[in-house]
This record gives sequence, C-alpha cells and structure tokens, in this order.
Amino acid sequence: MIHHLVHTAIDKAHWDTLLLRSNNRMWYACSAVLDIVAPGWEALIDEGSGGIMPLPWRSRWGVHYLFQPYGVQQLGVFAPQYDDALGQRFIDAVPARFRYWDVHVNVAMQDIRFDRVTHSTQQEIPVLSDMALQRAAYSQGHRRNLRKVEHFRKDLTDHIGPDAFMDLFARTTAVRFGPTKPKDLMSLRALIRMLIAHGQGRVLGMMEGGELLAAAVFVEWEGRSIFLKSAVDERAQERSPMFLIIDEYLSRGAGGSALLDLAGSNTPSVQRFNAGFGARASVYLHLIRNRLPPPLRWYKQRTDGI
Repeated sequence: MIHHLVHTAIDKAHWDTLLLRSNNRMWYACSAVLDIVAPGWEALIDEGSGGIMPLPWRSRWGVHYLFQPYGVQQLGVFAPQYDDALGQRFIDAVPARFRYWDVHVNVAMQDIRFDRVTHSTQQEIPVLSDMALQRAAYSQGHRRNLRKVEHFRKDLTDHIGPDAFMDLFARTTAVRFGPTKPKDLMSLRALIRMLIAHGQGRVLGMMEGGELLAAAVFVEWEGRSIFLKSAVDERAQERSPMFLIIDEYLSRGAGGSALLDLAGSNTPSVQRFNAGFGARASVYLHLIRNRLPPPLRWYKQRTDGI
C-alpha cells in the first residue's frame, strides 16, 4: 500500500536505503539533495514494492503545488522493479491538495496517464576505458575543434571550490539564461558545497592568470556522472572550453562512472553539441496539471507564475 508521509515523518536513512535498492535510482532523489532544493518535501512510500516518490512542494496564495526544483532534472517514482502500473499507482496516490503540478519524471516512466504530458530530451555518453575509442565516437567537427584548442588543455584544473564556480555562474549563465532567482542561486551553491563535501563530485575548469574563465560541475554517484551546471566567461569563448572540459573529464575516467549524463536539452544547438560527443538521446516526461480554482486557473494559463 502506498503511504503519504509529511516531511517530519520521513526516515531519511530508510529513504536513502530504498533509493539505493531502486534499479532506476538517481542522485537527484537523495534526501540530502531534496533537503537543499525542496525544504519540507513530502513523500509517497510503498514498503511492499520498495517504491518511493518525492513530492517537492510549495504554497502560494494558500494553494499547494508540486514544482521542479532548480538544478534537478528528473524525479518521479523509483523502485527495485519499476513498471508502468506501479508508476501510475503512485501518480494517482498523490494527495489531491496539490492542485497544480509542473514536474519532470525520470526516464523509466514512459507510459503515464496524466492531464498534460510533454516530452523532453536526455542525452548520455557511455564512458569507455579506451580514450581512443571514446574519441572515435565524437563527430568530425568535435575532433577538429579539440585539435584547434589542445594547447589550452594545460589550463584545466579540478582544484576549484564551489564558491569560485558560483561567482562565475552568477555573472554568466545565470544572467544569459535568466534572470535566475536569488533563492535558486543560494540553493545551487549549497548543493555544490554538499556534493563536494560528501565526495560526490567535482568542479573542472579553465584558469588564466589565477582567474576562473570556465567551469563545469560533475556529480559522481552510483556509477553515473551528471553534467550538473556550467559557466563560461565571454573572454574564454574562442578557447572552446566546454569541448576541452568534457573531453578531459572523460579522459580522466569520469569518476569511475559507466555513463556521463549530459542532462540534454530541447534546444537544437545544445542537442547537436552533446551528440557530437557520441551522446545517445532518450525521452523523459514533463507532467503538467492545472486544477486550480477558476480565477487562478485562468491566470496561470496566461502567465508563467504561481
């Protein structure tokens, strides 16, 4: 039977044990991650199947709603033997008080009946032990770009702290694709501090004269690496730093991972960039529900915010 637990009733150690037993487990669903990105998160747990589903929620204007936390690509249902019937039971068991949803569920959840479903793209690179074979899967254009900027490889380092990365991110990526809310930047900073402190990842970047010009955060957890966030100063653009950073990360073994999850994008240029490294695409679902009272429902249909 599926049980709903409020935040104070969740046994975090037990939650993490159930997550590790799940065949579709993802770092995003670790309790330490959820505590940072969605304080007060609630949960559904089915002890019989071992299935779990985090419920990141907020309240505004007296309305409770489910949201996708900043920096978290996918959540949804995790289980030792996931199947679509189990996933649907969890979706149907979410308390009715959550009258608005805007969430992304993990790639295992391919057949879900819901109010509105759209598709997003995830891209992953299989990590090979032979770097020559790894690079053979790159596109000709990617290999050519890497040859052009090879002399900048000496400027790469993984001795970069979370605050240095966030200072660069706040004035580059957060502005270009923003405006990013201050609370989301604070959450991301705390998240990167946590993953580095717990030995769950690293920052790899490019320096010049002691100044950080480009960097990417990689999560390393349970045989899977995640390209979490990146930032590039305009002065580094001609160095093609992300080509070098991803290639260097793979050449260092990607933290012992079997897969590098580039997170993907619905933006064609980003998809092409990722595909140039031999990334394979798959689909995950975006679930939207709007069962708000009429005035709020109409407002939400016409604006971006609740």
